[in-house]
Amino acid sequence: MHEASERAYLYGGVYMKLGRWIVAALLVSATSISAQSVSELFNRPAVMGDSLSQGFYGVTVEKKTQNWAYPVVVSKQAGSNVYYNELKGPYANLEDVLKGDCGVFCLASSVLGGNEKTYSLPTHAGITGAEYTSVLRTSGKCEDIYAKKWVKDWYWKKWYWYTYRWVEVQDCQEPDKFHRFGLRDAGTQIQIMEKVKPSFVFASVGANHVLCTALSTTLDCLDEARFKRDVAEVMRRLDNIGTVKGGSVFTVPNVTSIYYLERYNDPNGRANYSGLKAFYRSGVSSPDHVLDAGEVATITNFLTMLNNELRRQAAARNYALTDAEAIFADIKENGRPIQHSSGWSPGTAGANWPLPGKPGVFGLDGVHPNRYGHTVLANELIKDINRQYGVNIPQASEYAAWYYDSLNRNPVDLKRWLSDSIVGQAISWIINIFI
Repeated sequence: MHEASERAYLYGGVYMKLGRWIVAALLVSATSISAQSVSELFNRPAVMGDSLSQGFYGVTVEKKTQNWAYPVVVSKQAGSNVYYNELKGPYANLEDVLKGDCGVFCLASSVLGGNEKTYSLPTHAGITGAEYTSVLRTSGKCEDIYAKKWVKDWYWKKWYWYTYRWVEVQDCQEPDKFHRFGLRDAGTQIQIMEKVKPSFVFASVGANHVLCTALSTTLDCLDEARFKRDVAEVMRRLDNIGTVKGGSVFTVPNVTSIYYLERYNDPNGRANYSGLKAFYRSGVSSPDHVLDAGEVATITNFLTMLNNELRRQAAARNYALTDAEAIFADIKENGRPIQHSSGWSPGTAGANWPLPGKPGVFGLDGVHPNRYGHTVLANELIKDINRQYGVNIPQASEYAAWYYDSLNRNPVDLKRWLSDSIVGQAISWIINIFI
């Protein structure tokens, strides 16, 4: 009995050790599979996108802002990278100008714009102002590669008869500077994706289909048929790229609640003069300067349609979907805690540009994220990519992003500057009279 018990004890110990080895091996195997999956998924990431992906920041694109844009952050966290034509403008970094860090020559150079570094085939093709329509149609050379026009073609019909005939040719109009400097000779965004043949694609280009209403306080740019046609065509062409293993799409936040807009009540009680106006307007002299309640309702309905279509397109091809609409609403309602690993916190960030003692996720235009805001968005994308594909991409440090965010660390109160400084008052006067 004693020998049997001893043998059982010894065998039990062996089995326990064997069990631990098996568990350890499984854990190592699982980690290896996860790492391999991340490596495969982000073997060659590529980006289609708009100003959010390109790193537009109050009110320009330059190398330092491109470096902190959300696709760059996500790709780096996944152990990979994307390559883009580095810009130095056009236009100006408003923060640097207001802080005195960009003088006359810096401003002149930035307004003209150009490239610091270029690639013949960038893997990051996101461009300020882009939407799914321009992803298909706008290159670095032509505003619309499919545009045609009729011209006279002169020729000798007979040796004595010089005449002409009408022929159809390409109507290549020069695009805006962001497309010219961002895409150069590589083609349209979708053509670049087809050349790059990515393993993972950032495919969010929906915002400008509806954000245009907030920026221009008009409904003229809303076009449901065009949006649905072009997002479907973009996705169809992505489907035809056999190398794509996954992708990311996010919904569009409520554009009528961004910090760029503020409530205005007409002192004379005129309903069509009351509503949401751009923050830089001190007053309203035309109904065209506000979005009234009826227009806001129309925008809300369009946004619901747009986000539902984005959800449907993402689900159809197993892309990770991030509900940026809900995330932004939560930040606006509850804020976003910022905390160091030690437990110290500079506060809770709001859906605003930073103010003294009040961190924020936006830059000084009230539309686009600052450095910290891009990291917040990147982390939300990482959560959904991990969940969708069963991988474990680590989060970026939001505290570090806040710490190195010059606007959060040294805020500029743009509204106060516009109302209190002589230059700001002059600019506000010009805007109210001529714009």
